[in-house]
Amino acid sequence: MKNKFIFPILLLAVWMPLQNSAAETANPFTPPDFPAPNFPDQTYNVKDSGATGGGIINDTPAINAAIEKCNSAGGGTVIFPAGKYAAGSIHLKSNVRLLLDKAAVISGLAGAFEAAEPNPFSKYQDRGHSHFHDSLIYGEDVENVAIIGGQINGGGGAIGHGDPKPGNGDKLISIRTGRNLDFENITHEKGGHFCYLLNDCTGVTLKGVVIKESRDAVDLMGCSDVQIHDCNFTGCVDDTIGVKSDYALGRKINSANIYVWDSYFESGCNGLQFGSETAGDFHNVNFWNIKIGRAMKAGIGITSGDGAVIDDVNYSNIVVKGAACPIYFLIWDRLRTGEPDAKVGTIKHVHLQNVTITDCAAGRQGPVQTSAIAGWKNSSFEDITFEDVKINYPGGATNAAAADIVPPYPKDYSPHSFGPRPASGFYIRHVKELTFKNVEITFDQPDARPAFVVSDADGLTFDNVKTQKSTAGETLRLENVSRFTVQNSPGLADRKAEKIIAQAKE
Repeated sequence: MKNKFIFPILLLAVWMPLQNSAAETANPFTPPDFPAPNFPDQTYNVKDSGATGGGIINDTPAINAAIEKCNSAGGGTVIFPAGKYAAGSIHLKSNVRLLLDKAAVISGLAGAFEAAEPNPFSKYQDRGHSHFHDSLIYGEDVENVAIIGGQINGGGGAIGHGDPKPGNGDKLISIRTGRNLDFENITHEKGGHFCYLLNDCTGVTLKGVVIKESRDAVDLMGCSDVQIHDCNFTGCVDDTIGVKSDYALGRKINSANIYVWDSYFESGCNGLQFGSETAGDFHNVNFWNIKIGRAMKAGIGITSGDGAVIDDVNYSNIVVKGAACPIYFLIWDRLRTGEPDAKVGTIKHVHLQNVTITDCAAGRQGPVQTSAIAGWKNSSFEDITFEDVKINYPGGATNAAAADIVPPYPKDYSPHSFGPRPASGFYIRHVKELTFKNVEITFDQPDARPAFVVSDADGLTFDNVKTQKSTAGETLRLENVSRFTVQNSPGLADRKAEKIIAQAKE
Protein backbone atom coordinates (compact mmCIF):
# COMPACT_ATOMS: atom_id res chain seq x y z
CA MET A 1 0.00 0.00 0.00
CA LYS A 2 1.17 3.51 -0.69
CA ASN A 3 1.49 5.94 2.14
CA LYS A 4 -0.61 8.55 0.36
CA PHE A 5 -4.14 8.09 -0.96
CA ILE A 6 -5.01 9.75 -4.28
CA PHE A 7 -8.38 11.46 -4.12
CA PRO A 8 -10.76 12.75 -6.79
CA ILE A 9 -10.11 16.27 -8.04
CA LEU A 10 -13.04 17.75 -6.11
CA LEU A 11 -11.56 16.59 -2.79
CA LEU A 12 -8.09 18.06 -3.22
CA ALA A 13 -9.09 21.26 -1.46
CA VAL A 14 -9.86 19.31 1.69
CA TRP A 15 -7.18 16.61 1.86
CA MET A 16 -3.77 18.04 1.16
CA PRO A 17 -0.79 15.86 0.20
CA LEU A 18 1.71 14.79 2.79
CA GLN A 19 4.38 17.22 1.68
CA ASN A 20 2.21 20.35 2.06
CA SER A 21 2.90 22.58 5.02
CA ALA A 22 0.52 23.03 7.95
CA ALA A 23 -0.26 26.55 6.74
CA GLU A 24 -1.66 25.14 3.51
CA THR A 25 -3.97 22.62 5.21
CA ALA A 26 -7.74 23.24 5.10
CA ASN A 27 -9.78 23.71 8.28
CA PRO A 28 -8.64 20.76 10.42
CA PHE A 29 -11.99 20.57 12.21
CA THR A 30 -14.16 19.93 9.17
CA PRO A 31 -15.39 16.32 8.88
CA PRO A 32 -13.75 14.84 5.80
CA ASP A 33 -16.60 12.50 4.79
CA PHE A 34 -14.35 9.99 3.13
CA PRO A 35 -16.26 7.86 0.63
CA ALA A 36 -17.73 4.61 1.98
CA PRO A 37 -17.29 1.30 0.18
CA ASN A 38 -20.07 0.14 -2.13
CA PHE A 39 -21.28 -3.43 -2.51
CA PRO A 40 -23.37 -5.36 -5.05
CA ASP A 41 -26.99 -6.05 -4.06
CA GLN A 42 -26.59 -9.81 -3.70
CA THR A 43 -26.82 -11.29 -0.20
CA TYR A 44 -25.62 -14.48 1.49
CA ASN A 45 -27.02 -15.79 4.78
CA VAL A 46 -24.49 -17.48 7.05
CA LYS A 47 -27.17 -19.97 8.13
CA ASP A 48 -27.50 -21.14 4.53
CA SER A 49 -23.84 -22.17 4.81
CA GLY A 50 -24.47 -24.12 7.99
CA ALA A 51 -24.00 -21.60 10.81
CA THR A 52 -26.16 -22.45 13.82
CA GLY A 53 -26.15 -19.19 15.75
CA GLY A 54 -26.59 -21.26 18.90
CA GLY A 55 -23.47 -20.10 20.70
CA ILE A 56 -22.04 -23.59 21.29
CA ILE A 57 -21.01 -25.17 17.97
CA ASN A 58 -18.05 -23.66 16.16
CA ASP A 59 -19.60 -21.55 13.38
CA THR A 60 -16.26 -20.42 11.92
CA PRO A 61 -16.23 -22.82 8.91
CA ALA A 62 -19.77 -21.84 7.91
CA ILE A 63 -19.10 -18.11 8.27
CA ASN A 64 -15.90 -18.35 6.24
CA ALA A 65 -17.73 -20.37 3.58
CA ALA A 66 -20.39 -17.66 3.24
CA ILE A 67 -17.75 -14.93 2.99
CA GLU A 68 -15.78 -16.92 0.39
CA LYS A 69 -18.92 -17.51 -1.67
CA CYS A 70 -19.80 -13.81 -1.58
CA ASN A 71 -16.28 -12.77 -2.54
CA SER A 72 -16.04 -15.31 -5.38
CA ALA A 73 -19.29 -14.02 -6.86
CA GLY A 74 -17.96 -10.45 -7.03
CA GLY A 75 -18.99 -9.25 -3.59
CA GLY A 76 -22.11 -8.35 -1.67
CA THR A 77 -23.51 -8.67 1.84
CA VAL A 78 -23.16 -11.58 4.26
CA ILE A 79 -26.12 -11.54 6.64
CA PHE A 80 -26.04 -12.68 10.28
CA PRO A 81 -29.59 -13.19 11.58
CA ALA A 82 -30.30 -12.93 15.30
CA GLY A 83 -28.28 -15.45 17.27
CA LYS A 84 -24.94 -16.04 18.94
CA TYR A 85 -22.18 -17.16 16.58
CA ALA A 86 -19.27 -18.82 18.36
CA ALA A 87 -16.17 -18.46 16.21
CA GLY A 88 -12.46 -17.74 15.88
CA SER A 89 -10.28 -16.43 13.03
CA ILE A 90 -13.01 -15.36 10.60
CA HIS A 91 -11.40 -14.40 7.28
CA LEU A 92 -12.42 -11.04 5.80
CA LYS A 93 -12.43 -10.82 2.00
CA SER A 94 -12.56 -7.88 -0.39
CA ASN A 95 -15.89 -6.45 -1.54
CA VAL A 96 -17.76 -8.12 1.33
CA ARG A 97 -19.96 -6.47 3.93
CA LEU A 98 -20.88 -8.29 7.15
CA LEU A 99 -24.35 -7.13 8.21
CA LEU A 100 -25.37 -8.18 11.72
CA ASP A 101 -28.92 -8.14 13.01
CA LYS A 102 -29.26 -5.99 16.11
CA ALA A 103 -29.65 -9.22 18.08
CA ALA A 104 -26.72 -10.98 16.39
CA VAL A 105 -23.56 -11.59 18.41
CA ILE A 106 -20.23 -12.92 17.13
CA SER A 107 -18.34 -14.22 20.13
CA GLY A 108 -14.89 -15.75 20.50
CA LEU A 109 -14.80 -19.50 21.04
CA ALA A 110 -11.89 -20.91 23.02
CA GLY A 111 -9.79 -23.26 20.91
CA ALA A 112 -11.19 -22.01 17.58
CA PHE A 113 -8.43 -19.51 16.75
CA GLU A 114 -5.62 -19.95 14.28
CA ALA A 115 -2.08 -19.81 15.57
CA ALA A 116 -0.23 -16.53 15.34
CA GLU A 117 1.65 -16.42 12.03
CA PRO A 118 5.46 -16.03 12.06
CA ASN A 119 6.79 -12.49 11.81
CA PRO A 120 10.52 -11.89 11.16
CA PHE A 121 10.12 -8.32 12.45
CA SER A 122 8.53 -9.18 15.79
CA LYS A 123 11.46 -7.77 17.80
CA TYR A 124 10.45 -4.23 16.85
CA GLN A 125 7.11 -4.18 18.70
CA ASP A 126 5.16 -6.03 21.36
CA ARG A 127 3.83 -9.46 20.47
CA GLY A 128 0.22 -8.35 20.10
CA HIS A 129 1.18 -5.91 17.32
CA SER A 130 3.20 -8.49 15.41
CA HIS A 131 0.48 -11.03 14.56
CA PHE A 132 -2.97 -10.91 12.98
CA HIS A 133 -4.26 -14.48 12.56
CA ASP A 134 -4.97 -14.88 16.27
CA SER A 135 -7.94 -12.51 15.97
CA LEU A 136 -11.66 -13.15 16.04
CA ILE A 137 -11.90 -11.46 12.61
CA TYR A 138 -8.92 -10.65 10.41
CA GLY A 139 -8.11 -9.58 6.87
CA GLU A 140 -4.96 -9.27 4.77
CA ASP A 141 -4.65 -7.16 1.62
CA VAL A 142 -8.36 -6.43 1.51
CA GLU A 143 -10.38 -3.55 0.10
CA ASN A 144 -14.01 -2.49 0.20
CA VAL A 145 -14.89 -4.19 3.48
CA ALA A 146 -17.57 -3.29 6.01
CA ILE A 147 -18.90 -4.65 9.30
CA ILE A 148 -22.21 -3.13 10.34
CA GLY A 149 -24.35 -3.57 13.46
CA GLY A 150 -24.75 -6.19 16.15
CA GLN A 151 -22.19 -7.22 18.75
CA ILE A 152 -18.68 -8.61 18.40
CA ASN A 153 -17.19 -9.85 21.67
CA GLY A 154 -14.20 -11.69 23.02
CA GLY A 155 -16.15 -14.46 24.67
CA GLY A 156 -15.56 -16.15 28.00
CA GLY A 157 -11.79 -16.55 28.16
CA ALA A 158 -11.30 -16.96 24.40
CA ILE A 159 -9.66 -13.55 24.02
CA GLY A 160 -7.55 -11.94 26.70
CA HIS A 161 -5.43 -8.85 27.27
CA GLY A 162 -2.12 -10.70 27.23
CA ASP A 163 -0.45 -13.32 25.04
CA PRO A 164 -3.07 -15.94 24.19
CA LYS A 165 -2.97 -19.64 24.94
CA PRO A 166 -2.83 -21.98 21.91
CA GLY A 167 -6.19 -21.91 20.15
CA ASN A 168 -7.21 -18.60 21.70
CA GLY A 169 -6.80 -15.00 20.53
CA ASP A 170 -5.97 -11.50 21.71
CA LYS A 171 -7.75 -9.23 19.21
CA LEU A 172 -11.31 -8.76 17.99
CA ILE A 173 -10.72 -7.21 14.56
CA SER A 174 -7.34 -6.87 12.87
CA ILE A 175 -6.46 -5.89 9.33
CA ARG A 176 -3.04 -6.04 7.75
CA THR A 177 -3.05 -3.73 4.72
CA GLY A 178 -6.55 -2.60 3.78
CA ARG A 179 -8.34 0.06 1.79
CA ASN A 180 -11.87 1.45 2.12
CA LEU A 181 -12.92 -0.05 5.45
CA ASP A 182 -16.17 0.77 7.22
CA PHE A 183 -17.14 -0.20 10.79
CA GLU A 184 -20.47 1.16 11.99
CA ASN A 185 -22.89 0.81 14.90
CA ILE A 186 -21.10 -2.16 16.47
CA THR A 187 -21.09 -2.84 20.22
CA HIS A 188 -18.18 -4.62 21.89
CA GLU A 189 -19.11 -5.75 25.39
CA LYS A 190 -15.72 -7.43 25.85
CA GLY A 191 -12.56 -6.82 23.87
CA GLY A 192 -9.01 -8.13 24.16
CA HIS A 193 -5.50 -6.75 23.83
CA PHE A 194 -7.12 -4.70 21.04
CA CYS A 195 -10.65 -4.25 19.81
CA TYR A 196 -9.29 -2.92 16.50
CA LEU A 197 -5.72 -3.32 15.26
CA LEU A 198 -5.44 -1.69 11.83
CA ASN A 199 -2.00 -1.71 10.19
CA ASP A 200 -1.28 -0.02 6.86
CA CYS A 201 -4.92 0.83 6.20
CA THR A 202 -6.23 3.69 4.05
CA GLY A 203 -9.77 5.03 3.97
CA VAL A 204 -11.10 3.92 7.38
CA THR A 205 -14.42 4.83 9.02
CA LEU A 206 -15.49 4.02 12.58
CA LYS A 207 -18.93 5.44 13.32
CA GLY A 208 -21.21 4.75 16.26
CA VAL A 209 -18.89 2.10 17.72
CA VAL A 210 -19.33 1.30 21.42
CA ILE A 211 -16.56 -0.43 23.40
CA LYS A 212 -17.33 -1.35 26.98
CA GLU A 213 -14.23 -3.35 27.93
CA SER A 214 -10.82 -3.89 26.35
CA ARG A 215 -7.14 -3.22 26.80
CA ASP A 216 -6.67 -0.89 23.79
CA ALA A 217 -9.76 0.28 21.94
CA VAL A 218 -8.43 1.31 18.51
CA ASP A 219 -4.79 1.21 17.41
CA LEU A 220 -4.10 2.90 14.08
CA MET A 221 -0.73 1.59 12.91
CA GLY A 222 0.51 3.52 9.89
CA CYS A 223 -3.00 4.44 8.72
CA SER A 224 -4.18 7.29 6.50
CA ASP A 225 -7.51 8.93 5.65
CA VAL A 226 -9.25 7.87 8.84
CA GLN A 227 -12.49 9.22 10.30
CA ILE A 228 -13.71 8.20 13.77
CA HIS A 229 -16.83 9.84 15.16
CA ASP A 230 -19.85 9.38 17.40
CA CYS A 231 -18.05 6.64 19.33
CA ASN A 232 -18.10 5.71 23.03
CA PHE A 233 -15.13 3.83 24.47
CA THR A 234 -15.11 3.00 28.18
CA GLY A 235 -13.57 0.28 30.33
CA CYS A 236 -10.27 0.49 28.43
CA VAL A 237 -7.29 -0.61 30.51
CA ASP A 238 -4.87 1.05 28.09
CA ASP A 239 -5.22 3.57 25.23
CA THR A 240 -8.55 4.50 23.66
CA ILE A 241 -7.37 6.07 20.40
CA GLY A 242 -3.75 5.12 19.72
CA VAL A 243 -2.18 6.88 16.73
CA LYS A 244 0.89 4.75 16.11
CA SER A 245 3.26 3.26 13.54
CA ASP A 246 5.28 0.13 14.20
CA TYR A 247 7.60 -2.06 12.11
CA ALA A 248 5.43 -5.19 12.08
CA LEU A 249 5.22 -5.20 8.27
CA GLY A 250 8.97 -4.78 7.81
CA ARG A 251 8.91 -1.21 6.62
CA LYS A 252 8.33 2.33 7.78
CA ILE A 253 4.70 3.32 7.17
CA ASN A 254 3.59 6.94 7.51
CA SER A 255 0.22 8.15 8.82
CA ALA A 256 -1.79 11.09 7.52
CA ASN A 257 -5.22 12.72 7.49
CA ILE A 258 -6.74 11.34 10.68
CA TYR A 259 -9.92 12.94 12.06
CA VAL A 260 -11.58 12.07 15.39
CA TRP A 261 -14.64 13.97 16.65
CA ASP A 262 -17.90 13.93 18.63
CA SER A 263 -16.90 11.07 20.94
CA TYR A 264 -16.53 10.09 24.59
CA PHE A 265 -13.53 8.12 25.93
CA GLU A 266 -12.36 6.67 29.23
CA SER A 267 -8.88 5.20 29.53
CA GLY A 268 -6.82 3.41 32.11
CA CYS A 269 -3.83 4.87 30.29
CA ASN A 270 -3.96 7.74 27.75
CA GLY A 271 -7.07 9.44 26.45
CA LEU A 272 -5.71 10.66 23.11
CA GLN A 273 -2.28 9.28 22.38
CA PHE A 274 0.52 9.19 19.81
CA GLY A 275 2.80 6.20 20.39
CA SER A 276 4.57 4.59 21.92
CA GLU A 277 5.20 2.88 18.53
CA THR A 278 6.40 5.71 16.28
CA ALA A 279 8.55 4.22 13.52
CA GLY A 280 6.76 6.13 10.72
CA ASP A 281 5.94 9.84 10.41
CA PHE A 282 2.57 11.48 11.15
CA HIS A 283 0.92 14.41 9.37
CA ASN A 284 -2.44 16.17 9.72
CA VAL A 285 -4.07 14.55 12.73
CA ASN A 286 -7.12 16.29 14.24
CA PHE A 287 -9.33 15.84 17.31
CA TRP A 288 -12.37 17.93 18.26
CA ASN A 289 -15.56 17.88 20.33
CA ILE A 290 -14.28 15.08 22.56
CA LYS A 291 -14.91 14.39 26.23
CA ILE A 292 -12.49 12.25 28.22
CA GLY A 293 -13.86 10.99 31.53
CA ARG A 294 -10.75 9.22 32.77
CA ALA A 295 -7.08 9.05 31.75
CA MET A 296 -4.89 7.27 34.27
CA LYS A 297 -1.64 8.27 32.56
CA ALA A 298 -2.18 11.35 30.35
CA GLY A 299 -5.22 13.13 29.03
CA ILE A 300 -3.49 14.28 25.83
CA GLY A 301 -0.20 12.61 24.94
CA ILE A 302 2.19 12.97 22.02
CA THR A 303 5.41 10.96 22.12
CA SER A 304 8.03 10.30 19.46
CA GLY A 305 10.50 7.64 20.50
CA ASP A 306 11.28 5.62 17.38
CA GLY A 307 12.33 8.41 15.02
CA ALA A 308 8.95 9.80 13.91
CA VAL A 309 8.38 13.33 12.70
CA ILE A 310 4.95 14.25 14.09
CA ASP A 311 3.69 17.29 12.20
CA ASP A 312 0.44 19.28 12.06
CA VAL A 313 -1.65 18.07 15.00
CA ASN A 314 -4.74 19.97 16.10
CA TYR A 315 -7.10 19.75 19.08
CA SER A 316 -10.27 21.78 19.67
CA ASN A 317 -13.10 21.65 22.20
CA ILE A 318 -11.57 18.93 24.34
CA VAL A 319 -12.81 18.38 27.91
CA VAL A 320 -10.74 16.10 30.14
CA LYS A 321 -11.62 14.93 33.63
CA GLY A 322 -9.73 12.51 35.83
CA ALA A 323 -6.31 12.72 34.18
CA ALA A 324 -3.24 11.69 36.15
CA CYS A 325 -1.15 13.99 33.92
CA PRO A 326 -3.09 16.56 31.88
CA ILE A 327 -0.69 16.98 28.93
CA TYR A 328 2.42 14.98 28.17
CA PHE A 329 4.58 15.73 25.12
CA LEU A 330 7.87 13.84 24.86
CA ILE A 331 10.69 13.21 22.40
CA TRP A 332 13.02 10.35 23.36
CA ASP A 333 15.50 7.92 21.88
CA ARG A 334 14.26 4.33 22.01
CA LEU A 335 14.53 3.96 18.16
CA ARG A 336 12.80 0.57 18.11
CA THR A 337 12.66 0.29 14.31
CA GLY A 338 14.30 -1.65 11.53
CA GLU A 339 15.31 1.53 9.70
CA PRO A 340 19.13 1.46 9.58
CA ASP A 341 19.53 5.25 9.63
CA ALA A 342 16.92 6.06 12.27
CA LYS A 343 17.56 9.11 14.40
CA VAL A 344 15.65 10.88 17.13
CA GLY A 345 12.45 12.42 15.73
CA THR A 346 10.68 15.68 16.35
CA ILE A 347 7.21 17.07 17.08
CA LYS A 348 6.08 20.30 15.42
CA HIS A 349 3.10 22.42 14.44
CA VAL A 350 0.80 21.38 17.30
CA HIS A 351 -2.18 23.59 18.16
CA LEU A 352 -4.50 23.09 21.14
CA GLN A 353 -7.51 25.38 21.43
CA ASN A 354 -10.50 25.41 23.78
CA VAL A 355 -9.16 22.67 26.04
CA THR A 356 -10.39 22.30 29.64
CA ILE A 357 -8.80 19.84 32.09
CA THR A 358 -10.22 19.42 35.59
CA ASP A 359 -10.58 16.90 38.41
CA CYS A 360 -7.05 15.55 37.99
CA ALA A 361 -6.68 12.32 39.94
CA ALA A 362 -3.97 9.85 40.88
CA GLY A 363 -3.52 7.16 38.26
CA ARG A 364 -1.73 3.92 37.50
CA GLN A 365 1.67 5.42 38.26
CA GLY A 366 0.96 7.35 41.41
CA PRO A 367 -0.09 10.91 42.22
CA VAL A 368 -1.00 13.63 39.74
CA GLN A 369 1.92 14.69 37.57
CA THR A 370 2.59 18.13 36.13
CA SER A 371 2.16 18.61 32.39
CA ALA A 372 5.39 18.37 30.42
CA ILE A 373 6.71 19.46 27.03
CA ALA A 374 10.06 17.74 26.93
CA GLY A 375 12.28 17.63 23.88
CA TRP A 376 15.50 15.64 23.60
CA LYS A 377 19.09 16.84 23.85
CA ASN A 378 19.45 17.55 20.14
CA SER A 379 15.81 17.52 19.03
CA SER A 380 13.43 20.29 20.01
CA PHE A 381 9.70 20.77 19.80
CA GLU A 382 8.80 23.35 17.15
CA ASP A 383 5.78 25.66 16.86
CA ILE A 384 3.55 24.54 19.72
CA THR A 385 0.52 26.68 20.66
CA PHE A 386 -1.86 26.49 23.62
CA GLU A 387 -4.82 28.81 23.09
CA ASP A 388 -7.85 29.15 25.37
CA VAL A 389 -6.65 26.36 27.66
CA LYS A 390 -7.64 25.89 31.30
CA ILE A 391 -6.02 23.37 33.63
CA ASN A 392 -6.93 22.86 37.27
CA TYR A 393 -4.51 20.90 39.47
CA PRO A 394 -5.01 19.67 43.02
CA GLY A 395 -1.78 21.45 44.09
CA GLY A 396 -0.64 21.00 47.64
CA ALA A 397 3.12 20.49 47.17
CA THR A 398 4.90 22.01 50.17
CA ASN A 399 8.60 21.59 49.37
CA ALA A 400 9.84 24.76 47.68
CA ALA A 401 13.22 23.07 47.05
CA ALA A 402 11.47 20.82 44.52
CA ALA A 403 11.85 23.70 42.06
CA ASP A 404 15.58 22.91 41.95
CA ILE A 405 15.01 19.40 40.59
CA VAL A 406 16.30 18.69 37.08
CA PRO A 407 14.28 15.76 35.71
CA PRO A 408 16.34 13.03 34.02
CA TYR A 409 16.05 12.15 30.35
CA PRO A 410 13.57 9.30 30.64
CA LYS A 411 14.18 5.70 29.66
CA ASP A 412 10.57 5.11 28.63
CA TYR A 413 7.58 7.08 27.38
CA SER A 414 5.37 7.13 30.49
CA PRO A 415 4.65 10.39 32.37
CA HIS A 416 6.00 8.75 35.53
CA SER A 417 9.46 8.37 34.00
CA PHE A 418 10.41 11.96 34.88
CA GLY A 419 9.88 11.45 38.55
CA PRO A 420 9.05 14.59 40.58
CA ARG A 421 8.57 17.77 38.56
CA PRO A 422 10.08 21.13 39.50
CA ALA A 423 6.98 22.98 38.23
CA SER A 424 3.38 22.93 39.35
CA GLY A 425 1.82 23.76 35.96
CA PHE A 426 4.25 23.00 33.09
CA TYR A 427 7.76 21.65 32.93
CA ILE A 428 9.32 22.63 29.56
CA ARG A 429 12.68 22.00 27.90
CA HIS A 430 14.12 22.03 24.38
CA VAL A 431 11.45 23.95 22.47
CA LYS A 432 11.32 26.44 19.62
CA GLU A 433 8.35 28.77 19.18
CA LEU A 434 6.11 27.90 22.12
CA THR A 435 3.06 30.10 22.71
CA PHE A 436 0.62 30.22 25.61
CA LYS A 437 -2.33 32.47 24.75
CA ASN A 438 -5.36 32.89 26.99
CA VAL A 439 -4.15 30.14 29.29
CA GLU A 440 -5.27 29.78 32.90
CA ILE A 441 -3.75 27.41 35.45
CA THR A 442 -5.43 27.06 38.84
CA PHE A 443 -4.90 24.96 41.97
CA ASP A 444 -7.27 23.61 44.61
CA GLN A 445 -4.51 24.01 47.21
CA PRO A 446 -1.49 26.36 47.24
CA ASP A 447 1.65 24.87 45.70
CA ALA A 448 5.26 25.63 46.63
CA ARG A 449 6.62 25.16 43.10
CA PRO A 450 6.63 27.83 40.36
CA ALA A 451 3.89 27.36 37.77
CA PHE A 452 6.35 27.24 34.84
CA VAL A 453 9.90 25.93 34.73
CA VAL A 454 11.52 26.39 31.31
CA SER A 455 14.97 25.33 30.15
CA ASP A 456 16.32 25.87 26.61
CA ALA A 457 13.60 27.69 24.74
CA ASP A 458 13.96 29.83 21.62
CA GLY A 459 10.81 31.86 21.07
CA LEU A 460 8.63 31.67 24.20
CA THR A 461 5.46 33.80 24.36
CA PHE A 462 3.02 34.35 27.23
CA ASP A 463 -0.08 36.26 26.14
CA ASN A 464 -2.80 36.61 28.77
CA VAL A 465 -1.48 33.83 30.97
CA LYS A 466 -3.08 33.61 34.40
CA THR A 467 -1.80 31.49 37.25
CA GLN A 468 -0.99 31.63 40.94
CA LYS A 469 2.38 32.39 42.40
CA SER A 470 3.91 29.58 44.40
CA THR A 471 3.87 29.82 48.15
CA ALA A 472 7.58 30.65 47.76
CA GLY A 473 6.64 33.67 45.65
CA GLU A 474 7.64 32.36 42.20
CA THR A 475 5.60 32.10 39.01
CA LEU A 476 8.40 31.46 36.52
CA ARG A 477 11.82 29.89 36.60
CA LEU A 478 13.73 30.29 33.33
CA GLU A 479 17.14 29.28 32.03
CA ASN A 480 18.63 29.67 28.55
CA VAL A 481 15.55 31.30 27.02
CA SER A 482 15.77 33.46 23.90
CA ARG A 483 13.11 35.76 22.48
CA PHE A 484 10.93 35.68 25.58
CA THR A 485 7.80 37.82 25.25
CA VAL A 486 5.16 38.50 27.91
CA GLN A 487 2.04 40.64 27.57
CA ASN A 488 -1.33 41.01 29.26
CA SER A 489 -0.40 38.48 31.93
CA PRO A 490 -1.37 39.49 35.49
CA GLY A 491 1.54 39.39 37.93
CA LEU A 492 4.18 39.10 35.18
CA ALA A 493 6.21 41.99 33.84
CA ASP A 494 5.81 42.72 30.14
CA ARG A 495 8.78 41.70 28.03
CA LYS A 496 9.59 41.79 24.35
CA ALA A 497 11.98 39.27 22.83
CA GLU A 498 14.25 39.20 25.88
CA LYS A 499 17.16 36.84 26.26
CA ILE A 500 17.79 35.03 29.53
CA ILE A 501 20.95 32.98 29.92
CA ALA A 502 21.47 32.39 33.61
CA GLN A 503 18.68 31.03 35.74
CA ALA A 504 16.08 33.70 36.46
CA LYS A 505 13.09 33.69 38.78
CA GLU A 506 9.97 35.85 38.81
